[in-house]
Amino acid sequence: MTDIDLFVEIFPIAPESLPVLSAYRIALAPDVPEAWGRRIGSRVVSRLKKTYPGVWRWQDGLILTDSPRSLMEITITLDLALDEQPDHFAGLEGIDDAPDYQPDARTRADFVVRETLRKLDAQITETLKKSETRLRNVRVEREHRITAQVVDGEPAVALSIISRLIYFQDVQTYAGDQRNLKDLRDTLSGLWVSDKTSPLRGEITGVKGTVAQFRDDLVVTNKAMEHFIRDAEDTDWVISVRVGSNAYDIVARALWLIVRVPELARFDVDAQAAINVLQMQPKVRAGLVAAISDVAKSAGLLQNAYNSRLKPERFFSADFELNLRFGTKATMRGAKSSVIPYKPETLADDFTRRGAYRIHEDMFDAPIRVCVVNTLALKIEDFVEALQRYVSRHLEFNIEVVRERRVRVVSQSNLESAVRVVEKEDPDIILAFFPDESGNGDDEDSDDDANATYIKSLTLGRALPTHVIYESTLDDPDSMAQIVLSILGKTGNVPYVLAEPLEKVDFVIGLALVTTFTKSTGDYRKTAISRVYSGDGAFLRYVVREIVEQNDTPPYVLIRDLFPQRDFARKRVIIHHDGPLSAMLLQTLRVWGQAIGAVFLPVEINRFGAPRLYGIDDKGICKPTWGSAVKLSASEALLVSSVPDADVTPQPVSISIVGDAHQNLPIEEALRSVLVWTLLTYTPGKLPKLPVTIMNADQLAYWLEKGNQFITPQGNVPFWL
Repeated sequence: MTDIDLFVEIFPIAPESLPVLSAYRIALAPDVPEAWGRRIGSRVVSRLKKTYPGVWRWQDGLILTDSPRSLMEITITLDLALDEQPDHFAGLEGIDDAPDYQPDARTRADFVVRETLRKLDAQITETLKKSETRLRNVRVEREHRITAQVVDGEPAVALSIISRLIYFQDVQTYAGDQRNLKDLRDTLSGLWVSDKTSPLRGEITGVKGTVAQFRDDLVVTNKAMEHFIRDAEDTDWVISVRVGSNAYDIVARALWLIVRVPELARFDVDAQAAINVLQMQPKVRAGLVAAISDVAKSAGLLQNAYNSRLKPERFFSADFELNLRFGTKATMRGAKSSVIPYKPETLADDFTRRGAYRIHEDMFDAPIRVCVVNTLALKIEDFVEALQRYVSRHLEFNIEVVRERRVRVVSQSNLESAVRVVEKEDPDIILAFFPDESGNGDDEDSDDDANATYIKSLTLGRALPTHVIYESTLDDPDSMAQIVLSILGKTGNVPYVLAEPLEKVDFVIGLALVTTFTKSTGDYRKTAISRVYSGDGAFLRYVVREIVEQNDTPPYVLIRDLFPQRDFARKRVIIHHDGPLSAMLLQTLRVWGQAIGAVFLPVEINRFGAPRLYGIDDKGICKPTWGSAVKLSASEALLVSSVPDADVTPQPVSISIVGDAHQNLPIEEALRSVLVWTLLTYTPGKLPKLPVTIMNADQLAYWLEKGNQFITPQGNVPFWL
């Protein structure tokens, strides 16, 4: 049980509303390609929908319905369809019952979401519109998201609310008469946009050119987009948009601008009013979810949300003891150590008093070489001198500033130029000084503002760490210890480790595999990256390996090189992965693990779209505490890994143990591995949402997919922090 009661915006589907599904299986000619077979299945379903009542769906290679007809009726219907449109159904040879078909819980939940609940869309949308409002220059868009879930083997539904600010002009209108491509790129890069024709949202990474140059190359994703492309003026712009690690080129007039909190002043939006409607208090957000769930409950489709009072066994809290092991001032080379309880409010001071657990070997007798990128209007020499004195006095280190680059106008091109200049000095770290920024403030949390994210992305290939310092910290004496802790942690030192390592776990590793295909050569370039930590949280190394091949084959060579037998034979290894693991990568891990006698325990961490948890205390609905979780099954959970200081509902991450690994890794231990590894950013204050094992993995993947390559294939500096 947790200290406060918990509930989650997931609702059991009322058993009486669950459909009884029947299935049919189509027979295809042996030479029918898989893609054409799926198209035929969809066309058969379309014909059956027009002919018979009830719901008909093409799913998982079967035709599903809640209103079955006799096989004779369906056969006659399809014979008529073949006579009328033989080319339309070419390759269809027949249809048969699937009498042994038993839909699983997710299929039944998905059926309810896509068919039964969809009929309530208009009513739910109308309910949410009552909470929408307009602010100066923007409209507040509320969107409901309904997803199929399975809790303890039973079908369920998650109801979530997405809020964002949409600027009153689209990207093309906002660009106005600007015709200088470089200036326009500087103006737009880093802004977020929403596709008018689909749910796609992403970050502008550049301006590709004009519609006249690229009209024939633009991808038509739907009818509405086809109209935008057809109707666009030749002089309209084509915008490059990054969505996760994918890139798209889209006509500017098809994109709305999304205004985030750091950009409120730029777009002349009332800041306090915007923050209030975006970053909703738990009681406000829960009230909106309750309003739309009432629509579904009134229709007899859903029951009350899962909660810890009725289902205490499904909920989890981080009530384990957490102690950290530091060094001692007398033995900075790690010969001795001291153990104290983890206290986030005193973490930096505890480190200053005790010293680092382990010092990077290059820094025993040499200073930390620092380059500075300064975007502030004020000079920072006094701050830098104070930083140097603090490090020398308290930790017996030295910091040497080898170069400073001023940036008077903050833009992506100017930041890129500054980084290009200072990285020539081969520093250990770049300190970047920025004006104060708030968090992004939309419903999908982000830990950095756009400028901080961008400047970090510029140094990825050099494996060069960057630390961002905001203006408000310069006059705050308490921030000095926090900055020093971060600098030392990011330059390969180990400030502290876990006093109680994960039980029976030798390593915790972040794994990424990025595959890019080059049309001109037909080559697949695969880059694999591992971030290796010991079971007590000490960072050991990162390794990058790359291979180019003609076919998309399992990456056995890469996995062998990342997990060499001499280091990993007969070891238990938790593997963190950002997002879903491909079946090919999972099979490769399984085969190599068996070959060397290792137990690989893959854990998927999905950062976006997870249903939210809420707390209830004696004052009402409140934020859940750090480490709160709901266990959906023995291998899946939703975890609150970061809680904002303000009274805002946090966005959990979704944790999944992949394959049969849950037989060797309890879900509670998987949750602990994610939670504890968020502490290893060595950044006091608000903990990040993601563990260090996958931090900035999407930025790395995007950078690699643009054709870049690592200069340093391995090292012992966690440059992604």
